Amino acid sequence: MKKILLSLLLAALLIGGAWVYYRYFYVESPRDAYLRTVSAAMLGDEEQFLAGFTDESRPLVAGLLALSRGDDARSSQRHPYYYLVTENIESVDTEEDHAWVRVKRAGDSGSRTHYDVPLLRKDHTWLIDALSFTGKERAVKLGR
Repeated sequence: MKKILLSLLLAALLIGGAWVYYRYFYVESPRDAYLRTVSAAMLGDEEQFLAGFTDESRPLVAGLLALSRGDDARSSQRHPYYYLVTENIESVDTEEDHAWVRVKRAGDSGSRTHYDVPLLRKDHTWLIDALSFTGKERAVKLGR
């Protein structure tokens, strides 16, 4: 009986320690944060997809999703998924609390078809900043 209780206590300590680490100390990489948001979109989880954006840009993306409900995400450039949902990551550049994930849409050919998706670090997680997204190479918004 003591061995069972000791085993349960040890398992609870390990699970609790892992939870504390991932909750308070683990910082997700910009690449993983981008892929988490893209995965939510691919699975149709709109709530989790919107959670991958900054608080300031979330209403914009939600509005674009509502306006483009009947459009095909793969062919309509008005749909938010058109530019953001791709897992073809070419590179990731990080500078303190800013990151740019350089991606290329599936099926695009040519050397100049890539673009940068800006991310900001907020509360130990990276979030896409749709207000700074231009669909082109890195652009820093000076008015923010």
